[in-house]
Amino acid sequence: MPEEALPGWKGGSILKSPDIRDPLQPGQIICYDPSTGRHLATIRAHTKADVDFALARARRAQEKWAKTSFAERKVVLQSLLDFILEHQESICRVASRDTGKTMVDGSFGEILTTCERIRWTLAHGEDALKDDFRNPGLLMFYKSAKVTYRPMGVVAALVSWNYPFHNTFGPLITALFAGNGILIKASEQVAWSTTTYFANIAKSCLVACGHDPELVQFLVGFQDCGEAVVESGVDGITFIGSPQVGMKVARAASSLLTPCVLELGGKDVAIVNRDVDLEAIIPILMRGVFQNCGQNCIGIERIIVHEDVHDKLVTMVASRIAQLKQGPPLEAKNIDCGSMTMAGRTKALEELIEDAVAHGAEVVCGGKGFVHPEFPSGQFFAPTLITGLRSEMKIAQEEAFAPIMAIFKFSTLEQAVAIANSSIYSLGSSVFSRNQREGIYVMDRLRVGMSNLNDFGVNYLCQSLPFGGVGKSGYGRFGGPEGLRAVCHQKSITVDRWPMLIQTFLPPVLQYPMNNVGDAIVVTRDLANIIYAGWSSRFMAVCEIIKVLIIGGNEKERVE
Repeated sequence: MPEEALPGWKGGSILKSPDIRDPLQPGQIICYDPSTGRHLATIRAHTKADVDFALARARRAQEKWAKTSFAERKVVLQSLLDFILEHQESICRVASRDTGKTMVDGSFGEILTTCERIRWTLAHGEDALKDDFRNPGLLMFYKSAKVTYRPMGVVAALVSWNYPFHNTFGPLITALFAGNGILIKASEQVAWSTTTYFANIAKSCLVACGHDPELVQFLVGFQDCGEAVVESGVDGITFIGSPQVGMKVARAASSLLTPCVLELGGKDVAIVNRDVDLEAIIPILMRGVFQNCGQNCIGIERIIVHEDVHDKLVTMVASRIAQLKQGPPLEAKNIDCGSMTMAGRTKALEELIEDAVAHGAEVVCGGKGFVHPEFPSGQFFAPTLITGLRSEMKIAQEEAFAPIMAIFKFSTLEQAVAIANSSIYSLGSSVFSRNQREGIYVMDRLRVGMSNLNDFGVNYLCQSLPFGGVGKSGYGRFGGPEGLRAVCHQKSITVDRWPMLIQTFLPPVLQYPMNNVGDAIVVTRDLANIIYAGWSSRFMAVCEIIKVLIIGGNEKERVE
């Protein structure tokens, strides 16, 4: 574990206006703790030359790795799981120092999710990638048909900063188990944790298990580095980030026809029906909104509440939100909400709030940036509750990625669905109702990639399920069998089922050059009738084919 994450560390100069870029050092990344402003390191940003070099090394290592067995790959993943379980606190402290998240948020988002990804892959990954035999159909009854899943080669993952450990190791676990090498381009926002600790975990694990550590390559840099990765010639791309950048990735990848999985923004909803137990669901809503200070792709950004329970819910959550404690998680005790990871977010969030108020919304609490009395350089935004929202407001359409509980009101289930589907984003969703029939009715009508009844985000802890959205929330899936297969080449194969007894044979009437095209047309037409028509038509077709093949039909070809 790096010194800066050790308990009691108070080193590092306090930056007055922290920013990852310094105009005087354009090729360097300024790494700092966003909850205190403490300088952590200055790291060289990788360039196109670094990307090309990394890809060449990964390709050499992958040639050997592709020949390993699933058993050998499972040893690597089990070793990684053992390490994570033994070093949970270290991983969370490093993630906390680099992002400002609390240790509990780290345990939820970094540890549990990664461990479950490994557990599922160990238990079910081999079944997902084994040869998949398919029914060849009556026409090809004498063939055996199957799909094989083979590694793409070297894939790339361009991942976001909100969960620096999990977002790095999730794609890595999938890629390695499928037999690939991988380039991981981590966000420049978390260059320190990636290069000083997380990269070393992955490489040390491979070495400990007797494999080439060059199989995984870690890169940190600015836009030019990401562009170089996309255009490098990797065999597949996973991108986790904003829709704006995701569209650029898709355009660049299209020039090489590189397949992409894009997991983009969200404006996830939680629909609260009139029959709910508020005491039971409010803790879930609070976690869904304020987990990681709202910096979650599937964080709850809109709560749509039935008018019968609206006022009571607002009163109950307001008292809880007012009690949330903010500060630097590694330097203050009993912190509920850490900091915003990215600099400069306060102004944009305040403008969203002000626009909503100008159009009739009400801020119940929060709504502004928070200056910590002991850590004025920390990047904090006050936990916020805002009500009276409508779908046309900016705050209802733009991804906030912040600790803001935004509440809408509805009177009918159809109205709730209309509000939910009014967003351009379509990632995840939650529906809370004790009437399961009504809950499923609503879920079936939501235009989203994922939905949970009476829960938040648990689809991601069910690693057997694919994860992803539709529309501006991206396309493709990671997680589950679909995620493993997404980093594989899928090959369709047929072989003779009984090679010594029957193989494909073309009768003379169908062989080139054809002596009588009219007879050939009759044979192919009747073959279709034998396979697909009713029993009487099948009998007539058999008789006609026998006549043509044995006696000769001498059918005339129609050319006019």
